[in-house]
Amino acid sequence: MATNPQILATLREGARQAATQKLPERSPESLEQQFAATKLLQPRPELNDYLAQVTKTRGLVEIFLTERNGFNLAYSSPTSDFIQSDEAWWQAAKAEAAAIDDPELDESTQTVAIALAKSIKDPQNQEFLGVIKFGIPASTLFNLIKDALTDALQGQDQIQIVDLGARNTILTLDATGALAGQQPITGGDTVLERANVLIQNAQPPSEDWLELREISGLKAGKFRHENRFFSVNPLPGTDWAVVASTSAQVDTSARELAQFFGFVNIIVVVLAVAIALYLAKQVSQPLANLSQTAEQIAAGNLTMQATLEGTLETQTLAENFNNLVIRVKTLLEEQQQEAQRQREQREVLEEEIVQILEEVGDAAVGDLTVRATLTAGDMGTVADLFNAVVENLREIAVEVKQSAGTVNSSLEQNEGVIRDLADKALAEVATIRQTLGSVEQMTDSIQIVATTARQAAEIANDAYQTVQTSTTEMERAVDSIVNLRNTVGETAKKMKRLGESSQKISQVVSLIDEIALKTTLLAINASVEARRAGEQGQGFTVVAEQVGALAEQSATATQEIAQLVASIQAETQEVAAAMELGTAQVVNSTQSVEVTKEQLAQVLQKSQEINQLMQSISQATVSQAQTSQEVTNLMQEFTQAAEFRSQFSREVAKGIQETAQVAQHMEAAVAQFKVDIAS
Repeated sequence: MATNPQILATLREGARQAATQKLPERSPESLEQQFAATKLLQPRPELNDYLAQVTKTRGLVEIFLTERNGFNLAYSSPTSDFIQSDEAWWQAAKAEAAAIDDPELDESTQTVAIALAKSIKDPQNQEFLGVIKFGIPASTLFNLIKDALTDALQGQDQIQIVDLGARNTILTLDATGALAGQQPITGGDTVLERANVLIQNAQPPSEDWLELREISGLKAGKFRHENRFFSVNPLPGTDWAVVASTSAQVDTSARELAQFFGFVNIIVVVLAVAIALYLAKQVSQPLANLSQTAEQIAAGNLTMQATLEGTLETQTLAENFNNLVIRVKTLLEEQQQEAQRQREQREVLEEEIVQILEEVGDAAVGDLTVRATLTAGDMGTVADLFNAVVENLREIAVEVKQSAGTVNSSLEQNEGVIRDLADKALAEVATIRQTLGSVEQMTDSIQIVATTARQAAEIANDAYQTVQTSTTEMERAVDSIVNLRNTVGETAKKMKRLGESSQKISQVVSLIDEIALKTTLLAINASVEARRAGEQGQGFTVVAEQVGALAEQSATATQEIAQLVASIQAETQEVAAAMELGTAQVVNSTQSVEVTKEQLAQVLQKSQEINQLMQSISQATVSQAQTSQEVTNLMQEFTQAAEFRSQFSREVAKGIQETAQVAQHMEAAVAQFKVDIAS
């Protein structure tokens, strides 16, 4: 399979596909998720079926193929992972060209299998292309070994295949040729140790060794242990060893023993080489013969047949190849027969076509009275169809002639009407344009009135606000005047009480003046009495003089107070008179302010009414302006519609003229057709 052209082509294609999609740059987790459904880079049902057939016919567990990055390309049965490059067997096969795993249980088939992996290289440049892996049932391998070694026993004791890593036996073949499963290792640890020494290519100890030699690059040897002769032969590429043993007590000549162990060594070394050569011969030679046969068939020799030889796969391939050649040959023969039949049909068809063309050729120049002869076959159907088409054309030509005349007369009548309609539309456009100008002027006037009304409304609103403010201030002035009148009244009352108090002061002053007069008299009397007393009354005389002076001062002060009180009374009377006059004026002013207040309230009410009226006028003018603008827009739309109707009328008139010309041309064109109207 490593040299199978189909597998090599699949490996190259898979590598190109992976590089194009840049799969090696992505993480394994994302790749496993993307290809979880099929576990394949690209489904290849035919190659999968081929691998499944090989697996079945060869008694294998599985086969699957990976490209250079470890991505699955094909398998006999689905694998658990899409990427295999992280497996130890894959890496070992890539690095060492081949790898053999220890026997393990295959979960999908529940079979103990031994995995064999091999790297595949390009035959031309030895470039690494990928890895192919086989799963071989352990029982199959054991049967092969049993068949190969049964003859080697020649009546001796046994041969064991020992797994040195697991330290147990894989199979045991006894002297009778019976195959047994795991049995104790004959010779125990000693055999294991010495076999490991040989596997490691170390120099074994000389004790008990009978012979040591090189076999295919590996050391193998014979030794004696516990009255038995042992021959240890490592299996290349594995940690297994074939251990043959026989009892030393058996009466066997040295020559026979040497022949026995020599034959065992030859079996171990040559077995793999013989199988490889046999398989290579069984696969490569049939493929070479098949390739030569394919080259001859490709050159045009379809009588060649591939020989069924080699393995079941090559025989199946050769059989499928022969079936393909037979199918191609059959298809070619069918194509030749079909080509001959089509050629004959084409000749008959050409004759019928020539006949029909001769019969209906005049139809090309307008003669619609010709008819094709009806015959059997496809051309009869064509002739019938042609006759139906010509008949339909004749009817159409007649109708067109009649319709063309009717259209011409109708167009001549309608053309004048359309022209009048166009002229009226033009006059309507002119009238609408004049009306539109008037409406636009009215709209401008209304806009001016609306602006003036809006300004008047603003002024009226300001006046109303001013009157309202003045009313408020007037109310405050009236309140102040009323308060002033009340204050003047209170002040008049107080001035009156002040006059009364002045009268009381005058009375007190009179009393004080009378007291001063009496005091003066008393001082005079005291002075007279002091003089009568002589010297004893001189001190009292001084007192009398001081009392007299005090009385004189009191009289003088009393006169000043009297003058002051008189002055106060006079001023109080003047103030009282002025207060009475001011009170009268305040009363009059209050009455005037009250009247002004009432009038101002009326002005405020009228101003409010004027403000409301101006607001209504402003709103009405704005509404009129909007309505006028809408009327203007509507008139413009009418104008545009009238212009469109006028333009449309002109276009219709022009179209009618063109239609009339077309009708005339059509009538002239139909006139060239020859029709049998009477029929």
